[in-house]
Amino acid sequence: MPFYEIEYETGRMSVANYEDDAQAEAAIGEQNRRALVGEPNGPNGGPAERIKKVYVYSKHPDSYNEGQTMSADVATKEVGDLIESLKDENGVVSITQLAEAVGGLSHPFVISKQPFESSYKMEHDKELDLAFLDKGA
Repeated sequence: MPFYEIEYETGRMSVANYEDDAQAEAAIGEQNRRALVGEPNGPNGGPAERIKKVYVYSKHPDSYNEGQTMSADVATKEVGDLIESLKDENGVVSITQLAEAVGGLSHPFVISKQPFESSYKMEHDKELDLAFLDKGA
């Protein structure tokens, strides 16, 4: 069963699991409809939010790099990039900050992202075409 990363207009994100795209479109369409007419977000209440992007994965995107490994070439490049990003105006790097940043290399979340981009490092299989939302509006 595919997993769907839903990026909302507010910048929030959630991951849902549906049988297929048809089931996902029905649920996502209902969520978006509720937001457009000002209805609550299901039984837990709170305002419904409009959907801006949906990314589809064959497995949960939180399972990124579960083995906590990468090739030596990739590790060398990533650590070099981290050193460059962390050094101060005198070319000094905090080892504590570097160690923390290296630990984050295998974390499944993107640290900083643009609005509506995926929140995960795992490559998505596809982006769901949201044209169906216009048809239901």
